Amino acid sequence: MAEMLRAVGISSPEQRLGQYIHELSGGMRQRVMIAMALLCRPRLMIADEPTTALDVTTEAQIIRLIGEVSKSFRSSVLLITHNMGLVAEICDRVAVLYAGSRWKWLLSSNCSKSPFTPTLADSLSSIVTLDTQRGLLRPIPGRVPSPREQLTGCRFHPRCPQVEDLCRREDPSFVEVRPGHHVSCFLWAGPSASAGGEVSE
Repeated sequence: MAEMLRAVGISSPEQRLGQYIHELSGGMRQRVMIAMALLCRPRLMIADEPTTALDVTTEAQIIRLIGEVSKSFRSSVLLITHNMGLVAEICDRVAVLYAGSRWKWLLSSNCSKSPFTPTLADSLSSIVTLDTQRGLLRPIPGRVPSPREQLTGCRFHPRCPQVEDLCRREDPSFVEVRPGHHVSCFLWAGPSASAGGEVSE
């Protein structure tokens, strides 16, 4: 374990092994978790909000570390996050989910371009940035449905500003709207794109 702690950039790993968790910083705790995962030599690492509650400097260090160990151990990384800036910076492919369903599949190079679906458009418009002007922040109305709710059609339709009757009745399938950029939305796919098709990866 000490060697793995050293591999993820923790100094004096033998000493750290004798410490309690409250004696480690947030960044060190994240590195320990990464080291524990790497002990199994995984082909896939799942990083669920790995930078939550970290300051900007430590966040950058952890993201850089994940990239480095991914290359060193030849592991793929599945990053789960709400940080679209982080996604655009480090991810190769992106899947956007809403209420447990996948609605968008794209290359990260397309991430900042036309969002194509009301789901992602509303998500991006609700993010506060340095360019946000007073009164222009548009939160998404309504609430995320419970997994127990049996909604018909598109799961986003109760909150969608462009909802139509077809959206309430049928579930749109994935349609490629540009190379490497798929969406599941009747707004772009058209009425013929129903029955929940899949995306070839």
